[in-house]
Amino acid sequence: MADSTMAANITALKEDQALFHASVDSFFLIIISIIIFFMQGGFAFLEAGSVRSKNTVNILIKNILDCFIGGVSYWAIGWGLAYGPGGNPFCGGSQFFSYAMPYDLYPKWFFQFVFAATTATIVSGSVAERCQFGAYFTYSILLTACVYPPVSHWAWDSGDSEGYGQGWLNMMGYTDFAGSGVVHLLGGVCALVGCAFIGQRKGRFDLNGNAMEMSGHSVPLAALGGFILIFGFFAFNGGSQGSISNPGDGAVVGLAIVNTVLGACSGGLTVLFVNRLILNQTWSFLFTLNGALTGMVAQCAGCNFYEPWAALVIGVFGGLVYIGVHYLMLRLRLDDPLDAVAVHGGGGLLGVLCVPFFMVANLEVGSRGILWDGHLSSPWVTLGYNILGAVVIALWSTLWSVMIFGTLYFFKLLRVSEELERTGMDILKHGEAAYPAQAWIEEQYRKRQQSMYDRKPSHMQGPGFETPNNNTSTADSENVELGKLNGHGKLILKEQQNESGIDNSGFSH
Repeated sequence: MADSTMAANITALKEDQALFHASVDSFFLIIISIIIFFMQGGFAFLEAGSVRSKNTVNILIKNILDCFIGGVSYWAIGWGLAYGPGGNPFCGGSQFFSYAMPYDLYPKWFFQFVFAATTATIVSGSVAERCQFGAYFTYSILLTACVYPPVSHWAWDSGDSEGYGQGWLNMMGYTDFAGSGVVHLLGGVCALVGCAFIGQRKGRFDLNGNAMEMSGHSVPLAALGGFILIFGFFAFNGGSQGSISNPGDGAVVGLAIVNTVLGACSGGLTVLFVNRLILNQTWSFLFTLNGALTGMVAQCAGCNFYEPWAALVIGVFGGLVYIGVHYLMLRLRLDDPLDAVAVHGGGGLLGVLCVPFFMVANLEVGSRGILWDGHLSSPWVTLGYNILGAVVIALWSTLWSVMIFGTLYFFKLLRVSEELERTGMDILKHGEAAYPAQAWIEEQYRKRQQSMYDRKPSHMQGPGFETPNNNTSTADSENVELGKLNGHGKLILKEQQNESGIDNSGFSH
């Protein structure tokens, strides 16, 4: 009797422990996914600061729609193609529209959704300032529903307990821990094709093919977005372990985060110094930021297998790749306002290729990288599988992108009109200005000094707010109008403009 009671207690204890571990892992995935989702804000600020002010609202609404469109598309089709049970080596086969999907899989759904949304957002930067709204809807839906999910299935779906439904790249031994190839290379190739089909912005290159300066309107906004992305990358890479309750999980998560930090450091510093000391350019903040992001992208594939010194080296390679792809794009007269191809395409390809050379942490002798076990076949086989994976991902992305952007281009649904591109899309398309002129009209710009009673805020004026015994006259409404900024950045009032001969007709947003 006592033995049976003790056995029952042990069984109950094991069940409670398993339930606790599952709950901890689910909570870990949810928190990590929320942090990764915040990267959408980083993309939004980075892209908003990198475009001209007349298209700021346009790029912001496209970034938020990446979340909305991606959420519905991934829920309806994407998850089923990526991880639905009953599938085959090419794609999943069930749980479309979350039908018959167990609730305990929802944390994993959320985690995979934020990765899919990231892929779509990569493309929006490369076609910024000239893409039609309908075209954006089309490619965003297809990327999150049809293009990305099968690739994630190939690389990351290990199938059921018996291996049924396992992705074919996963089966072969393709190694891509956090998506250098699955997310970033795929997004970068789609961005390249979209950039090629949509063409350059007006005025980006002169008649001789030389690149003309076309800066974004706000470095501080871009900087804020960059810092948010760096913050999010720690969860993007560290959280790809997928669990935290098993022995060794914490160590892997910590190693991945440390390597991601060091990749950003060496990538950013490499671009900073190469750009200044070798290319004789300025100490560019935006260049440095993109170098850091490329260094982090290059860590994704193997940050769980690298020693910290290797992460530094790969970050240096990432910085050099970014510079090379950036100038190659300009040489080919491909206009990528966000350098999405250089950061994600170049960094993603580098990351996939570096794993077979530098993997060593937590690996046994014989399964380490080429630098350690190059005399054996194992790391060379891994290199072959990773090259195959990169080629197939690039071909798959190219095929879909050519169909999507080529069709839109053929039917003239891809690019906005020349007039709309010249005037900007914020006012004409969205009816909202990022920096409306009305925001400059404030009480301190009235022509004549008024008494304290007359200077009430606008919401305290009108019936019910009359001031008794007040004989002080108010300023004429025409004196509230603002004029242009003078050379020192000061506002010139209407009367001052008339005296100085400055024309007020050109004042606009």
